[in-house]
Amino acid sequence: MVKKKLPGILEYFIHDQLEDDPSFSYRSMFGWYGIYRYWKIFSILLWNQLYFKVWENNRQDYLDYWSEAFKYKKKTWVVWVMSYYELPEDVMENRELLFEWIEKSLSVETKTKKKTQKDRELDKKILEFLQEIPKWKVSSYKNLWIRFEVHPRKIASVMKYNKSPGIYPCYKVLADSGKLSGYNTDRWVEEKVEKLQADGIEIINGTVDKKYFI
Repeated sequence: MVKKKLPGILEYFIHDQLEDDPSFSYRSMFGWYGIYRYWKIFSILLWNQLYFKVWENNRQDYLDYWSEAFKYKKKTWVVWVMSYYELPEDVMENRELLFEWIEKSLSVETKTKKKTQKDRELDKKILEFLQEIPKWKVSSYKNLWIRFEVHPRKIASVMKYNKSPGIYPCYKVLADSGKLSGYNTDRWVEEKVEKLQADGIEIINGTVDKKYFI
């Protein structure tokens, strides 16, 4: 299968400005791209323009650059999506400032649907399953979303907001490929590697062999 070529600006943003930092990822969505850090979206790419998430904490930064909010037409209506503004070229080219703006976009507060009792019970079941994984084994996001019949983003969300990693070992949940990524601590992958190796799990070139998966 031929790998889809990335838009030039996205390739430059990910490979050059972010230096292929593995904490960042992107996903194609019906002609546009969502850009994430630790599974949290902070930017979108549409029509070859990057837009960053904006709220009260960072809107003035964009207004100072005369940046415009993302807008689109739907049938005969013009709909303004006020939560995303164009990323100024000056910021794109200044890596120190760019990372400051990324952090501000990541800190934007968003309204989320209040969890029901059923949601909380499911979260608990998913976390409790982690305790059943033997010390010398790991599992995958794919295994969990198949087991619990939920969307993959649900599993990622439960892992990210796990408030008791010492009790529920979310470091044992990996990508199906075995490649290490995503651990919500200051030391991130380094700490994940240490925990897995302490469990007797061998890691070669940043990847865990399939023999360790349950």
